[in-house]
Amino acid sequence: MSGSAAFPPAGFRRLVNAVTRRTGLHYYVDKADLLEEVVGARMRLHGCRTCHDYLALLADGARGDAEWRELESVITIGETFFFRYAEQFAALERTILPRLIRRAQATRHLRIWSVGCANGAEPYSIAIVLSRLLEEAGETLADWRIDILGTDISTRALEQAREAAFSAWSLRDIAPTQRAEWFTPISARLWRLHERYRRMVSFRYSNILDLLRPDGGPAGPFDLILCRNVLIYFAQAQAVGLVHAMAARLVPEGWLLLGHSEPVSDFRPFLETVRLPGTLAFRAPPVGGMQAAPAATQPLPARRVPRAAAPAPLPDSTPVAAAIRRVADGGHVARAMQMCRAHLAQHPVDVRIHFLFAVLAWGQENLLQAEESFRRVIYLCRDHVMARCYLARLLEDAGGHAQAARIRAQMTELASRCPPDAPLPDGDGLTAGGLLRLVRQLDEPPGAAPGAASGAASGVDPAVARAQQVPS
Repeated sequence: MSGSAAFPPAGFRRLVNAVTRRTGLHYYVDKADLLEEVVGARMRLHGCRTCHDYLALLADGARGDAEWRELESVITIGETFFFRYAEQFAALERTILPRLIRRAQATRHLRIWSVGCANGAEPYSIAIVLSRLLEEAGETLADWRIDILGTDISTRALEQAREAAFSAWSLRDIAPTQRAEWFTPISARLWRLHERYRRMVSFRYSNILDLLRPDGGPAGPFDLILCRNVLIYFAQAQAVGLVHAMAARLVPEGWLLLGHSEPVSDFRPFLETVRLPGTLAFRAPPVGGMQAAPAATQPLPARRVPRAAAPAPLPDSTPVAAAIRRVADGGHVARAMQMCRAHLAQHPVDVRIHFLFAVLAWGQENLLQAEESFRRVIYLCRDHVMARCYLARLLEDAGGHAQAARIRAQMTELASRCPPDAPLPDGDGLTAGGLLRLVRQLDEPPGAAPGAASGAASGVDPAVARAQQVPS
Protein backbone atom coordinates (compact mmCIF):
# COMPACT_ATOMS: atom_id res chain seq x y z
CA MET A 1 0.00 0.00 0.00
CA SER A 2 1.30 3.40 -0.89
CA GLY A 3 2.51 5.88 1.68
CA SER A 4 1.96 8.93 -0.55
CA ALA A 5 0.07 12.00 0.55
CA ALA A 6 -2.98 10.81 -1.36
CA PHE A 7 -2.89 7.38 0.28
CA PRO A 8 -1.73 7.64 3.90
CA PRO A 9 -2.23 4.27 5.64
CA ALA A 10 -4.99 5.42 8.00
CA GLY A 11 -6.98 7.25 5.32
CA PHE A 12 -6.68 4.43 2.83
CA ARG A 13 -7.76 1.87 5.42
CA ARG A 14 -10.94 3.91 5.99
CA LEU A 15 -11.52 3.85 2.23
CA VAL A 16 -10.98 0.07 2.03
CA ASN A 17 -13.40 -0.40 4.93
CA ALA A 18 -15.98 1.79 3.19
CA VAL A 19 -15.69 -0.24 -0.02
CA THR A 20 -15.96 -3.62 1.73
CA ARG A 21 -18.84 -2.37 3.91
CA ARG A 22 -20.77 -1.11 0.87
CA THR A 23 -20.00 -3.93 -1.59
CA GLY A 24 -19.07 -6.84 0.67
CA LEU A 25 -16.07 -7.51 -1.60
CA HIS A 26 -13.80 -9.08 1.00
CA TYR A 27 -11.58 -9.89 -2.00
CA TYR A 28 -9.84 -6.50 -1.74
CA VAL A 29 -8.97 -6.70 1.97
CA ASP A 30 -5.54 -8.20 1.15
CA LYS A 31 -5.20 -6.57 -2.29
CA ALA A 32 -4.76 -2.95 -1.29
CA ASP A 33 -2.37 -2.15 -4.14
CA LEU A 34 -4.91 -3.23 -6.73
CA LEU A 35 -7.70 -1.22 -5.12
CA GLU A 36 -5.38 1.78 -4.78
CA GLU A 37 -4.75 1.73 -8.52
CA VAL A 38 -8.47 1.70 -9.33
CA VAL A 39 -9.40 4.32 -6.74
CA GLY A 40 -6.49 6.51 -7.77
CA ALA A 41 -7.84 6.75 -11.30
CA ARG A 42 -11.28 7.77 -9.99
CA MET A 43 -9.71 10.33 -7.65
CA ARG A 44 -7.71 11.91 -10.46
CA LEU A 45 -10.84 12.08 -12.60
CA HIS A 46 -12.62 14.12 -9.91
CA GLY A 47 -9.61 16.14 -8.78
CA CYS A 48 -9.54 14.57 -5.30
CA ARG A 49 -6.12 14.97 -3.69
CA THR A 50 -6.61 12.71 -0.68
CA CYS A 51 -8.66 9.72 0.46
CA HIS A 52 -10.56 12.10 2.73
CA ASP A 53 -11.61 14.15 -0.32
CA TYR A 54 -12.79 11.04 -2.15
CA LEU A 55 -14.69 9.72 0.88
CA ALA A 56 -16.42 13.11 1.10
CA LEU A 57 -17.41 12.78 -2.56
CA LEU A 58 -18.83 9.28 -1.96
CA ALA A 59 -20.92 10.66 0.92
CA ASP A 60 -22.26 13.56 -1.14
CA GLY A 61 -25.90 12.53 -1.70
CA ALA A 62 -26.94 11.84 -5.30
CA ARG A 63 -23.48 12.77 -6.59
CA GLY A 64 -21.96 10.24 -4.22
CA ASP A 65 -24.45 7.54 -5.22
CA ALA A 66 -23.53 8.06 -8.88
CA GLU A 67 -19.82 7.77 -8.08
CA TRP A 68 -20.43 4.62 -6.03
CA ARG A 69 -22.07 3.06 -9.11
CA GLU A 70 -19.03 3.95 -11.23
CA LEU A 71 -16.60 2.66 -8.61
CA GLU A 72 -18.57 -0.58 -8.24
CA SER A 73 -18.41 -1.05 -12.01
CA VAL A 74 -14.62 -0.83 -12.16
CA ILE A 75 -13.78 -2.93 -9.09
CA THR A 76 -15.95 -5.90 -10.03
CA ILE A 77 -14.61 -8.64 -12.31
CA GLY A 78 -17.32 -9.45 -14.83
CA GLU A 79 -15.71 -11.59 -17.52
CA THR A 80 -18.05 -14.33 -18.71
CA PHE A 81 -19.25 -16.04 -21.87
CA PHE A 82 -22.14 -18.11 -23.19
CA PHE A 83 -22.65 -21.61 -21.75
CA ARG A 84 -19.85 -21.18 -19.23
CA TYR A 85 -19.30 -24.33 -17.14
CA ALA A 86 -20.50 -27.08 -19.45
CA GLU A 87 -21.08 -29.55 -16.61
CA GLN A 88 -23.62 -27.26 -14.99
CA PHE A 89 -25.36 -26.53 -18.27
CA ALA A 90 -25.57 -30.27 -18.86
CA ALA A 91 -27.26 -30.59 -15.46
CA LEU A 92 -29.62 -27.73 -16.34
CA GLU A 93 -30.52 -29.27 -19.68
CA ARG A 94 -30.87 -32.88 -18.55
CA THR A 95 -32.32 -32.57 -15.06
CA ILE A 96 -33.10 -29.19 -13.55
CA LEU A 97 -34.97 -27.33 -16.31
CA PRO A 98 -36.99 -30.38 -17.49
CA ARG A 99 -38.17 -30.96 -13.90
CA LEU A 100 -39.12 -27.30 -13.54
CA ILE A 101 -41.04 -27.39 -16.83
CA ARG A 102 -43.00 -30.46 -15.71
CA ARG A 103 -43.83 -28.92 -12.32
CA ALA A 104 -45.02 -25.68 -13.94
CA GLN A 105 -47.44 -27.30 -16.41
CA ALA A 106 -50.44 -25.91 -14.55
CA THR A 107 -49.26 -22.31 -14.25
CA ARG A 108 -46.95 -22.16 -17.28
CA HIS A 109 -44.87 -19.65 -15.35
CA LEU A 110 -41.18 -19.88 -14.44
CA ARG A 111 -39.06 -17.35 -12.53
CA ILE A 112 -35.27 -17.54 -12.73
CA TRP A 113 -32.68 -15.23 -11.19
CA SER A 114 -29.09 -14.83 -12.40
CA VAL A 115 -27.08 -13.16 -9.62
CA GLY A 116 -23.99 -11.27 -10.81
CA CYS A 117 -25.05 -11.61 -14.44
CA ALA A 118 -22.22 -9.39 -15.82
CA ASN A 119 -22.76 -8.86 -19.57
CA GLY A 120 -25.86 -11.07 -19.63
CA ALA A 121 -24.32 -14.17 -21.18
CA GLU A 122 -25.56 -16.43 -18.36
CA PRO A 123 -29.27 -15.47 -18.32
CA TYR A 124 -29.33 -15.35 -22.12
CA SER A 125 -27.81 -18.84 -22.23
CA ILE A 126 -30.61 -20.03 -19.95
CA ALA A 127 -33.17 -18.40 -22.26
CA ILE A 128 -31.75 -20.26 -25.27
CA VAL A 129 -31.77 -23.66 -23.54
CA LEU A 130 -35.19 -23.16 -21.96
CA SER A 131 -36.73 -22.08 -25.27
CA ARG A 132 -35.42 -25.19 -26.99
CA LEU A 133 -36.55 -27.52 -24.18
CA LEU A 134 -40.06 -26.09 -24.30
CA GLU A 135 -40.21 -26.63 -28.06
CA GLU A 136 -38.98 -30.21 -27.68
CA ALA A 137 -41.68 -30.80 -25.07
CA GLY A 138 -44.31 -29.71 -27.60
CA GLU A 139 -44.95 -26.42 -25.82
CA THR A 140 -45.45 -23.03 -27.44
CA LEU A 141 -43.19 -20.39 -25.92
CA ALA A 142 -45.88 -17.74 -26.32
CA ASP A 143 -48.14 -19.75 -23.97
CA TRP A 144 -45.58 -19.51 -21.17
CA ARG A 145 -44.59 -16.63 -18.95
CA ILE A 146 -40.83 -16.86 -18.58
CA ASP A 147 -39.28 -14.27 -16.27
CA ILE A 148 -35.49 -14.42 -16.20
CA LEU A 149 -33.95 -11.68 -14.07
CA GLY A 150 -30.30 -10.69 -14.31
CA THR A 151 -28.82 -8.49 -11.58
CA ASP A 152 -25.39 -7.01 -11.10
CA ILE A 153 -23.59 -4.35 -9.10
CA SER A 154 -21.91 -2.99 -12.25
CA THR A 155 -24.04 -0.49 -14.16
CA ARG A 156 -21.65 -0.72 -17.11
CA ALA A 157 -22.11 -4.48 -17.32
CA LEU A 158 -25.89 -4.06 -17.19
CA GLU A 159 -25.76 -1.59 -20.07
CA GLN A 160 -23.85 -4.17 -22.12
CA ALA A 161 -26.32 -6.87 -21.12
CA ARG A 162 -29.30 -4.81 -22.33
CA GLU A 163 -27.54 -4.17 -25.64
CA ALA A 164 -27.13 -7.96 -26.09
CA ALA A 165 -24.26 -7.40 -28.52
CA PHE A 166 -21.38 -9.85 -28.09
CA SER A 167 -17.95 -10.42 -29.56
CA ALA A 168 -16.50 -13.71 -30.76
CA TRP A 169 -14.68 -14.00 -27.42
CA SER A 170 -18.01 -14.14 -25.55
CA LEU A 171 -19.37 -16.63 -28.11
CA ARG A 172 -16.30 -18.86 -28.14
CA ASP A 173 -18.20 -21.97 -26.96
CA ILE A 174 -20.84 -21.66 -29.70
CA ALA A 175 -20.45 -23.37 -33.06
CA PRO A 176 -20.85 -21.19 -36.18
CA THR A 177 -24.16 -22.86 -37.10
CA GLN A 178 -25.68 -22.06 -33.72
CA ARG A 179 -24.23 -18.56 -33.77
CA ALA A 180 -26.02 -17.99 -37.06
CA GLU A 181 -29.24 -19.42 -35.61
CA TRP A 182 -29.26 -17.44 -32.35
CA PHE A 183 -27.51 -14.19 -33.30
CA THR A 184 -27.52 -11.56 -36.03
CA PRO A 185 -24.20 -10.02 -37.13
CA ILE A 186 -24.20 -6.24 -36.61
CA SER A 187 -20.56 -5.58 -37.54
CA ALA A 188 -17.40 -7.46 -38.38
CA ARG A 189 -16.82 -8.08 -34.66
CA LEU A 190 -20.23 -8.11 -32.98
CA TRP A 191 -23.34 -10.28 -32.99
CA ARG A 192 -26.69 -9.37 -31.38
CA LEU A 193 -28.89 -11.99 -29.75
CA HIS A 194 -32.28 -12.51 -31.41
CA GLU A 195 -35.21 -10.66 -29.91
CA ARG A 196 -37.09 -13.85 -29.00
CA TYR A 197 -34.43 -14.61 -26.38
CA ARG A 198 -33.84 -11.01 -25.32
CA ARG A 199 -37.46 -10.48 -24.33
CA MET A 200 -37.28 -13.43 -21.93
CA VAL A 201 -34.68 -11.60 -19.81
CA SER A 202 -34.79 -8.35 -17.84
CA PHE A 203 -31.94 -6.63 -16.00
CA ARG A 204 -31.69 -4.43 -12.93
CA TYR A 205 -29.07 -3.08 -10.59
CA SER A 206 -28.78 -4.97 -7.32
CA ASN A 207 -26.14 -5.38 -4.64
CA ILE A 208 -26.29 -8.96 -3.35
CA LEU A 209 -25.65 -7.65 0.17
CA ASP A 210 -29.17 -6.22 0.10
CA LEU A 211 -30.33 -9.80 0.72
CA LEU A 212 -29.03 -9.52 4.27
CA ARG A 213 -31.29 -6.56 4.99
CA PRO A 214 -35.02 -6.82 5.78
CA ASP A 215 -37.00 -6.95 2.52
CA GLY A 216 -33.79 -6.36 0.56
CA GLY A 217 -32.99 -7.72 -2.89
CA PRO A 218 -35.35 -9.17 -5.50
CA ALA A 219 -38.47 -10.72 -4.02
CA GLY A 220 -39.08 -14.41 -4.53
CA PRO A 221 -40.12 -16.97 -5.00
CA PHE A 222 -37.85 -18.19 -7.80
CA ASP A 223 -37.81 -21.63 -9.38
CA LEU A 224 -34.08 -21.41 -10.06
CA ILE A 225 -31.30 -19.12 -8.81
CA LEU A 226 -27.82 -19.08 -10.33
CA CYS A 227 -25.14 -17.44 -8.18
CA ARG A 228 -21.91 -18.53 -9.80
CA ASN A 229 -18.50 -16.96 -9.12
CA VAL A 230 -20.05 -14.35 -6.84
CA LEU A 231 -19.62 -15.73 -3.32
CA ILE A 232 -15.87 -16.27 -3.79
CA TYR A 233 -15.42 -12.52 -3.17
CA PHE A 234 -17.11 -12.63 0.25
CA ALA A 235 -16.03 -13.77 3.68
CA GLN A 236 -17.24 -17.27 4.63
CA ALA A 237 -19.82 -16.10 7.16
CA GLN A 238 -21.30 -13.62 4.68
CA ALA A 239 -21.39 -16.28 1.94
CA VAL A 240 -23.37 -18.69 4.12
CA GLY A 241 -25.77 -15.90 5.12
CA LEU A 242 -26.31 -15.00 1.46
CA VAL A 243 -27.01 -18.62 0.54
CA HIS A 244 -29.54 -18.79 3.38
CA ALA A 245 -31.24 -15.63 2.05
CA MET A 246 -31.36 -17.02 -1.49
CA ALA A 247 -32.78 -20.31 -0.22
CA ALA A 248 -35.61 -18.35 1.41
CA ARG A 249 -36.48 -16.99 -2.04
CA LEU A 250 -36.85 -20.42 -3.67
CA VAL A 251 -40.12 -22.22 -4.27
CA PRO A 252 -40.41 -25.63 -2.56
CA GLU A 253 -38.02 -27.95 -4.45
CA GLY A 254 -36.56 -24.95 -6.29
CA TRP A 255 -32.91 -25.12 -7.33
CA LEU A 256 -29.76 -23.10 -6.55
CA LEU A 257 -26.52 -23.40 -8.55
CA LEU A 258 -23.23 -22.05 -7.20
CA GLY A 259 -19.87 -21.82 -8.96
CA HIS A 260 -17.34 -24.61 -8.70
CA SER A 261 -14.97 -22.37 -6.72
CA GLU A 262 -17.48 -21.11 -4.18
CA PRO A 263 -17.00 -22.03 -0.51
CA VAL A 264 -19.32 -25.07 -0.44
CA SER A 265 -20.73 -25.74 3.03
CA ASP A 266 -23.41 -27.69 4.81
CA PHE A 267 -26.59 -25.72 4.10
CA ARG A 268 -28.95 -28.08 5.89
CA PRO A 269 -31.70 -27.80 7.01
CA PHE A 270 -32.68 -25.12 4.49
CA LEU A 271 -31.13 -26.77 1.38
CA GLU A 272 -30.40 -30.29 0.18
CA THR A 273 -27.03 -30.91 -1.46
CA VAL A 274 -27.63 -32.92 -4.62
CA ARG A 275 -25.07 -34.71 -6.78
CA LEU A 276 -25.64 -34.43 -10.50
CA PRO A 277 -23.18 -35.71 -13.13
CA GLY A 278 -20.07 -33.56 -12.88
CA THR A 279 -21.44 -30.97 -10.47
CA LEU A 280 -23.24 -30.26 -7.22
CA ALA A 281 -26.58 -28.50 -7.01
CA PHE A 282 -28.70 -27.35 -4.08
CA ARG A 283 -32.45 -27.83 -3.75
CA ALA A 284 -35.03 -26.32 -1.43
CA PRO A 285 -36.93 -28.87 0.65
CA PRO A 286 -40.48 -29.81 -0.37
CA VAL A 287 -43.50 -28.50 1.46
CA GLY A 288 -43.40 -29.99 4.95
CA GLY A 289 -39.63 -29.92 5.34
CA MET A 290 -36.55 -31.87 4.36
CA GLN A 291 -37.03 -35.37 3.02
CA ALA A 292 -34.62 -38.00 1.81
CA ALA A 293 -33.63 -37.47 -1.79
CA PRO A 294 -34.03 -40.26 -4.37
CA ALA A 295 -31.06 -42.59 -4.57
CA ALA A 296 -29.86 -41.01 -7.82
CA THR A 297 -29.61 -37.62 -6.14
CA GLN A 298 -28.81 -38.54 -2.53
CA PRO A 299 -27.53 -35.53 -0.55
CA LEU A 300 -23.80 -35.60 0.04
CA PRO A 301 -21.96 -34.71 3.24
CA ALA A 302 -20.81 -31.13 3.15
CA ARG A 303 -17.26 -30.54 1.98
CA ARG A 304 -15.19 -28.07 0.09
CA VAL A 305 -14.84 -29.00 -3.57
CA PRO A 306 -11.18 -29.92 -4.08
CA ARG A 307 -9.07 -28.32 -6.77
CA ALA A 308 -6.65 -30.00 -9.08
CA ALA A 309 -3.04 -29.54 -8.14
CA ALA A 310 -1.50 -26.37 -9.56
CA PRO A 311 1.10 -23.86 -8.50
CA ALA A 312 -0.21 -20.86 -6.61
CA PRO A 313 -0.84 -17.95 -8.99
CA LEU A 314 1.31 -14.87 -8.70
CA PRO A 315 -0.14 -11.95 -6.74
CA ASP A 316 -3.08 -10.34 -8.55
CA SER A 317 -2.88 -12.86 -11.40
CA THR A 318 -6.65 -13.32 -11.41
CA PRO A 319 -7.57 -9.64 -11.84
CA VAL A 320 -4.80 -9.20 -14.42
CA ALA A 321 -6.19 -12.10 -16.43
CA ALA A 322 -9.72 -10.72 -16.03
CA ALA A 323 -8.61 -7.32 -17.34
CA ILE A 324 -6.98 -8.95 -20.37
CA ARG A 325 -10.13 -10.99 -21.02
CA ARG A 326 -12.27 -7.86 -20.86
CA VAL A 327 -10.12 -6.21 -23.51
CA ALA A 328 -10.31 -9.32 -25.71
CA ASP A 329 -14.06 -9.51 -25.10
CA GLY A 330 -14.31 -5.99 -26.50
CA GLY A 331 -12.83 -7.24 -29.77
CA HIS A 332 -9.31 -5.89 -29.15
CA VAL A 333 -7.44 -9.18 -29.21
CA ALA A 334 -4.15 -7.69 -30.43
CA ARG A 335 -4.20 -5.24 -27.53
CA ALA A 336 -5.01 -8.07 -25.11
CA MET A 337 -2.01 -10.01 -26.40
CA GLN A 338 0.19 -6.96 -25.89
CA MET A 339 -1.09 -6.73 -22.30
CA CYS A 340 -0.01 -10.35 -21.84
CA ARG A 341 3.45 -9.57 -23.21
CA ALA A 342 3.83 -6.54 -20.93
CA HIS A 343 2.81 -8.56 -17.87
CA LEU A 344 5.06 -11.49 -18.77
CA ALA A 345 8.02 -9.13 -19.20
CA GLN A 346 7.67 -8.39 -15.48
CA HIS A 347 6.46 -11.86 -14.41
CA PRO A 348 7.99 -14.37 -16.88
CA VAL A 349 6.82 -17.48 -14.97
CA ASP A 350 3.13 -16.52 -14.64
CA VAL A 351 1.51 -19.71 -15.93
CA ARG A 352 -2.00 -18.25 -16.10
CA ILE A 353 -0.99 -15.38 -18.40
CA HIS A 354 1.15 -17.63 -20.59
CA PHE A 355 -1.89 -19.89 -21.02
CA LEU A 356 -4.20 -16.97 -21.83
CA PHE A 357 -1.67 -15.64 -24.34
CA ALA A 358 -1.55 -19.06 -26.03
CA VAL A 359 -5.36 -19.18 -26.33
CA LEU A 360 -5.44 -15.66 -27.80
CA ALA A 361 -2.67 -16.52 -30.26
CA TRP A 362 -4.59 -19.59 -31.42
CA GLY A 363 -7.71 -17.50 -31.88
CA GLN A 364 -5.65 -15.18 -34.10
CA GLU A 365 -4.46 -18.25 -36.05
CA ASN A 366 -0.87 -17.67 -34.96
CA LEU A 367 -0.38 -21.37 -34.54
CA LEU A 368 3.39 -21.38 -34.04
CA GLN A 369 3.12 -18.81 -31.25
CA ALA A 370 0.22 -20.72 -29.67
CA GLU A 371 2.14 -24.01 -29.76
CA GLU A 372 5.25 -22.41 -28.25
CA SER A 373 3.22 -20.80 -25.45
CA PHE A 374 1.29 -23.98 -24.61
CA ARG A 375 4.61 -25.84 -24.40
CA ARG A 376 5.97 -23.12 -22.12
CA VAL A 377 2.97 -23.59 -19.81
CA ILE A 378 3.68 -27.33 -19.64
CA TYR A 379 7.36 -26.64 -18.94
CA LEU A 380 6.46 -24.28 -16.07
CA CYS A 381 3.66 -26.49 -14.72
CA ARG A 382 4.24 -30.15 -15.52
CA ASP A 383 0.73 -31.22 -14.43
CA HIS A 384 -1.22 -28.56 -16.35
CA VAL A 385 -4.02 -30.61 -17.89
CA MET A 386 -5.69 -27.95 -20.05
CA ALA A 387 -2.45 -26.87 -21.76
CA ARG A 388 -2.01 -30.47 -22.94
CA CYS A 389 -5.66 -30.57 -23.98
CA TYR A 390 -5.30 -27.49 -26.19
CA LEU A 391 -1.89 -28.47 -27.51
CA ALA A 392 -3.12 -31.92 -28.54
CA ARG A 393 -5.99 -30.38 -30.49
CA LEU A 394 -3.72 -27.82 -32.13
CA LEU A 395 -1.23 -30.49 -33.22
CA GLU A 396 -4.01 -32.75 -34.46
CA ASP A 397 -5.42 -29.95 -36.63
CA ALA A 398 -1.93 -29.45 -38.06
CA GLY A 399 -1.62 -33.14 -38.98
CA GLY A 400 0.63 -34.19 -36.11
CA HIS A 401 -1.62 -37.07 -35.07
CA ALA A 402 1.02 -39.25 -33.41
CA GLN A 403 2.34 -36.41 -31.25
CA ALA A 404 -1.20 -35.25 -30.47
CA ALA A 405 -2.17 -38.77 -29.34
CA ARG A 406 0.85 -38.93 -27.03
CA ILE A 407 0.05 -35.56 -25.43
CA ARG A 408 -3.63 -36.47 -25.10
CA ALA A 409 -2.63 -39.68 -23.31
CA GLN A 410 -0.56 -37.60 -20.88
CA MET A 411 -3.55 -35.31 -20.39
CA THR A 412 -5.83 -38.25 -19.65
CA GLU A 413 -3.37 -39.72 -17.15
CA LEU A 414 -3.04 -36.41 -15.29
CA ALA A 415 -6.82 -35.86 -15.23
CA SER A 416 -7.41 -39.38 -13.90
CA ARG A 417 -5.22 -38.59 -10.88
CA CYS A 418 -7.51 -35.70 -9.86
CA PRO A 419 -10.78 -36.05 -7.94
CA PRO A 420 -13.58 -36.30 -10.57
CA ASP A 421 -15.30 -33.12 -9.38
CA ALA A 422 -12.08 -31.08 -9.11
CA PRO A 423 -12.20 -28.03 -11.42
CA LEU A 424 -9.17 -28.00 -13.71
CA PRO A 425 -6.99 -24.87 -13.56
CA ASP A 426 -7.71 -22.65 -16.58
CA GLY A 427 -10.59 -24.96 -17.54
CA ASP A 428 -13.33 -22.36 -16.89
CA GLY A 429 -15.18 -24.77 -14.64
CA LEU A 430 -14.49 -27.99 -16.53
CA THR A 431 -13.87 -30.75 -14.00
CA ALA A 432 -11.41 -33.61 -14.27
CA GLY A 433 -14.33 -36.05 -14.53
CA GLY A 434 -16.02 -33.93 -17.18
CA LEU A 435 -12.87 -33.89 -19.30
CA LEU A 436 -12.47 -37.66 -19.02
CA ARG A 437 -16.08 -38.12 -20.17
CA LEU A 438 -15.37 -35.97 -23.22
CA VAL A 439 -12.28 -38.06 -23.98
CA ARG A 440 -14.36 -41.24 -23.76
CA GLN A 441 -16.79 -39.74 -26.27
CA LEU A 442 -13.93 -39.46 -28.76
CA ASP A 443 -13.45 -43.20 -28.45
CA GLU A 444 -17.14 -44.07 -28.91
CA PRO A 445 -17.96 -45.84 -32.19
CA PRO A 446 -19.87 -43.84 -34.82
CA GLY A 447 -23.59 -43.73 -34.12
CA ALA A 448 -23.21 -44.06 -30.37
CA ALA A 449 -25.60 -41.98 -28.31
CA PRO A 450 -24.05 -38.63 -27.36
CA GLY A 451 -22.78 -38.52 -23.81
CA ALA A 452 -22.76 -34.79 -23.08
CA ALA A 453 -25.84 -32.63 -23.00
CA SER A 454 -23.63 -29.55 -23.08
CA GLY A 455 -22.93 -30.13 -26.77
CA ALA A 456 -26.63 -30.08 -27.53
CA ALA A 457 -27.18 -27.04 -25.37
CA SER A 458 -24.46 -24.89 -26.83
CA GLY A 459 -24.24 -26.33 -30.31
CA VAL A 460 -20.62 -27.35 -29.81
CA ASP A 461 -19.32 -30.66 -31.09
CA PRO A 462 -19.23 -32.86 -27.96
CA ALA A 463 -15.65 -33.81 -28.73
CA VAL A 464 -14.66 -30.17 -28.63
CA ALA A 465 -17.12 -28.71 -26.12
CA ARG A 466 -15.31 -27.11 -23.21
CA ALA A 467 -12.27 -29.31 -23.63
CA GLN A 468 -11.08 -27.29 -26.61
CA GLN A 469 -11.98 -23.66 -25.85
CA VAL A 470 -10.62 -21.10 -28.28
CA PRO A 471 -12.11 -17.86 -29.54
CA SER A 472 -14.50 -18.43 -32.42
